Amino acid sequence: MSQFSGFGVEVELKDGKIISGTVAKANGKSLTLSDVIFSDGGTSQIFKVKGTRLKDLKVVSTPKQTSPTAKPANKPSPKIETPAVNDWQHDDAAVIKNQEDFDFQENLRMFNKQDVFAKLKEQDQVGQNARLVAHNIRDKKIETDELVIPDAKQDNWDSLEEDSTHTEYLPITKSINITHLLQTAGDTETKNDPMLTQLQRALKSPRSSSVSKGAGFVAASTGVAVPCASPVQLLEIERVSSESFGFTSKLALEHWAIHASQFVKQKLGGRVRLHVQNSNPQPLVIILAGDNRCGARGLALGRALCQSSLVRVMALFTNTPEDPEVNEQWQLFQKCGGKTVESLQSLKSSLEKLNSPVEIVFDAMQGFDSNLQDICSDASDEGRLEDIIRWCNSQKSIWSLDIPSGLDAASAMPNFLGVHVNATTVICLCWPLTGTYNLKTQLVDRGLEIHLVDMGVPQAVYSMRTSLRKFQVADLFVAEGMVQLN
Repeated sequence: MSQFSGFGVEVELKDGKIISGTVAKANGKSLTLSDVIFSDGGTSQIFKVKGTRLKDLKVVSTPKQTSPTAKPANKPSPKIETPAVNDWQHDDAAVIKNQEDFDFQENLRMFNKQDVFAKLKEQDQVGQNARLVAHNIRDKKIETDELVIPDAKQDNWDSLEEDSTHTEYLPITKSINITHLLQTAGDTETKNDPMLTQLQRALKSPRSSSVSKGAGFVAASTGVAVPCASPVQLLEIERVSSESFGFTSKLALEHWAIHASQFVKQKLGGRVRLHVQNSNPQPLVIILAGDNRCGARGLALGRALCQSSLVRVMALFTNTPEDPEVNEQWQLFQKCGGKTVESLQSLKSSLEKLNSPVEIVFDAMQGFDSNLQDICSDASDEGRLEDIIRWCNSQKSIWSLDIPSGLDAASAMPNFLGVHVNATTVICLCWPLTGTYNLKTQLVDRGLEIHLVDMGVPQAVYSMRTSLRKFQVADLFVAEGMVQLN
C-alpha cells in the first residue's frame, strides 16, 4: 500500500487517544506514521499503530506534488527508517497482552521440510558403512533404563581357578631374612654361625646416629615435623615393643591392615561406590607379594580389603612362600575371598576374563629389611622379577610399601639389575625411611605421594632408647590412622 505514503492523517484509537502524523508505511495489519503528534502534546519521530487498535482515520493533507521540470535537490531527502527498538516505548502494555500470539505452526507449514531433507539426502555421498553410527550399532536397541552391560558383576571372578598350589617350578629362597635374626638371637645354632653373628652385631650396633638429622617430613594437615628412620631403628622399635611392652608384630600387623584398608577404600570411592547395590563390578586391586614381612603386610591389607566382598584382590608371589607368617596371612587372605595366581602370564590371562580394570597395584615385594637380590638364586629368578617390575610400571597407580622394590632402603639407590618399581605413592609403616626422603627429594617433579600409617606403637617405647627419642611425636596420630607427608 505504498500509494498512501505521504498522506497526513489523524487517527483515533479505540482507547480515545488521537494521533496526528504522516503515513510512512501501511499494510493490512499496521500503520506506521512519521512526525507524530499525540493529543497530550507529546511527539515522536515515528510510531506504529496496530490495525486492531484503530477506531477512525481522517486524511488531513495530501502529499506534495513534485514538478517534472524541477531540478533535483542537491541534498537528497532523508530516508525514513523504522527503528525496531523504539516501537514498544509508547505502546500500552494492557493492549499488548490482549493481542493475538504469533502463530508459529502456521509459519512452519510454509516450510516444506520434506523437500529440504530429500535434497540433503540426494547430495549426501557418504557410504552407510563409513558413518559413525555403523560402528556403534547393536543387534538390540537399548532402552533408557537398560544397562549396556546388564550383568557386569557376573564375570569370571568367582570361577577363577586357584592355581597357586601348583608352584613346584618356583624357586625356593635361600636368602637370610634379617628380620628373624633379632627374633632368634638367643638360639644356639645362630650363635655358632659366624656369619649370622656378624650380621646380628651389625644390626644391633648404634649406627643409627649416622642418619642425617635434617632429613624429615611434615604432616600435611597439621604441620607436625615427622623424622625419618633407618632400617635398623625400625627393627629396634619393633624389638623393644615386643620385649618390653608385649606389643607383638602380629598386633602391629593388624593395626596396619585396618588403618591402611580404610584409607584405600576411601581412595576407591568410599561409601558412594562400595556398596552391594552398585551394578558395576567391584574395583580390582593387585598385590605383588614377596616371601618376607613386607609380603605378609601386603596380604594382610588384601585380606582387610576383600573380606567384605566390596573390593576384588588378587595376589602374585615373587617366589614360593616359605615364611610362616607369610603362609599364615596367605591362608587368611584366601579364606576371605582373595585370589592368587602363580605367574605373570596367569595374571594377565585372568585380567582378560574380568570386567574390572586394575585400579591399584601394591608393591609388597621388598620392604625395608630385605632386597630383591635375596630371593634370586639364578638368572631365571632375576628374569621373572624383571618381568613383574616392568608389568607393574605399566600400570597407572602403583603403591609401594616402605620403599619401591629395587631401591636401597637407606639411600634410595637402585640395587637390583638397574630396574626398580616406579611408584606413584609410598606407604610408610611406623616411620618414613631415609631412603623414602631421598626418593622424594630426587623426584620433586613427579609428585610422589607419601603417606604414613599408625602401627600402634606405644609412645613409651621411644623413651627406652636414646636413639629413638626423636620419634616422641605424641600428637601425630590423634583422630586418624594415616597422615599424608610433605
